[in-house]
Amino acid sequence: MAGRLEDIRQRWTPDGSMAVIASLTIHRPHLGPARAQMLDEQPMPLRALGAIAELLLTYQGEEVSIEGSLRRRYYSRDGEQHWGQVEIWVDACHPVKIESHQER
Repeated sequence: MAGRLEDIRQRWTPDGSMAVIASLTIHRPHLGPARAQMLDEQPMPLRALGAIAELLLTYQGEEVSIEGSLRRRYYSRDGEQHWGQVEIWVDACHPVKIESHQER
């Protein structure tokens, strides 16, 4: 997926290693006249560990392409497990060059 990397937050795992939580804001297609007022951007939650987490910190606010896998995160409430959200666990991140109108 490709989009703008935003809202990067550092976290520390129980073993003391660094993790990053962020959003990848992607463009989504227009859904026709009935939804013309809807936003055409969608934030996708990201999570990364180790060297990839450190790399993401350097790309705050930039257009990037990421590779990873979808993982569902759970949480517990009153001793019962509940479904949380689906996140993209990042395996690779690369900057994306945006062409200006003059370069075309």
